[in-house]
Amino acid sequence: MELTTAIFDMDGLIIDSEPLWYEAAVEVMNEFNISIDQEAYNTTTGLRTKEFLHYWFSMHNINLGEIDYYEKKITDIVISKVNECGTTMDGVHHALQLIKDHGIKIGLASSSPMVLIETVLSKTGLMDVFTITTSAEHLPYGKPHPQVYLDCAQSLGSEPTSCFCLEDSFNGMLASKSARMKCIVVPHPSQFNEGRWQAADLSLNSLTMLTSKHLADLNK
Repeated sequence: MELTTAIFDMDGLIIDSEPLWYEAAVEVMNEFNISIDQEAYNTTTGLRTKEFLHYWFSMHNINLGEIDYYEKKITDIVISKVNECGTTMDGVHHALQLIKDHGIKIGLASSSPMVLIETVLSKTGLMDVFTITTSAEHLPYGKPHPQVYLDCAQSLGSEPTSCFCLEDSFNGMLASKSARMKCIVVPHPSQFNEGRWQAADLSLNSLTMLTSKHLADLNK
């Protein structure tokens, strides 16, 4: 089936927010005298904040009843940091324009809450670029479950098999492939050579590298 629809992830792909999420997570977990190094944090990239907290709270026997409070606290910290110092990832405008020039519909599907999605799109000047934006905030499951991608495709009037996703995280890649969509993955440079990205249809060092040939090859 011809690919007619592109669905973008947000954190770490459109905006360089993963370091901000890490800083917020470290700040909150320090309240419990829990240290999270970057490598351990990377295993939870792409999860919703609620699931991130459930993972760490369960591991350290912290009251799970406090998750909602700390979920909001982390989100508020990240929103503040995005407004203060959030920067657009390299190649975002190039990729969006290239895809638009090919007449492909463009949506966004993120694990982040809608309030953060709106903050990021306002900060990056991309508020009017995406026809549809979907959040996994209120879904039963977030990524790597495919529902947020399936919801975005449905809202765009597209069959999942006519979509390709652009992701930076392993959990996001799993979500897109579970949705039966093609996947372009743009991992953090420190993770690019990891074998796990072989499940993607295309791996790029940066969105600046995306070409018309890549889009044509995805249709093969």
